Amino acid sequence: MSRDGDTRLLPLVPPSAASDRGRLGRPAVAGERQVSVAHHPRVAAKVHAAKAWGALGAFGLVALASASAGAQTFDVLVRALAAGAVGWLVAWAAAVGVGRALVRAEVEAHRRALEDPAEDGPGAIGGAS
Repeated sequence: MSRDGDTRLLPLVPPSAASDRGRLGRPAVAGERQVSVAHHPRVAAKVHAAKAWGALGAFGLVALASASAGAQTFDVLVRALAAGAVGWLVAWAAAVGVGRALVRAEVEAHRRALEDPAEDGPGAIGGAS
């Protein structure tokens, strides 16, 4: 998949070659292709950035609050480290949820454009330029 800002949905990510099972342990349908948030170039980058900012923000906020409350340096760092881990998990969960919705919307738009490209107009995905 390209990272040049192209909005076309390029090849979908096939299920793992190591397994003949699809999502939730059900047998994969022959020819079925799946999309993954982790393998989508734009969404994966946004998830990574959100995790980093969530961890840094929680770490900094708790470190500042603990230091202003007069806690000792060791206690400030332990609390900030724990908050950074929690911030990382919360940001990851939120970013994956938003990313999953974005990928589904992109796949749906691509599917609609492939079904009837004349209906969408000149600026649509797969439509005439």
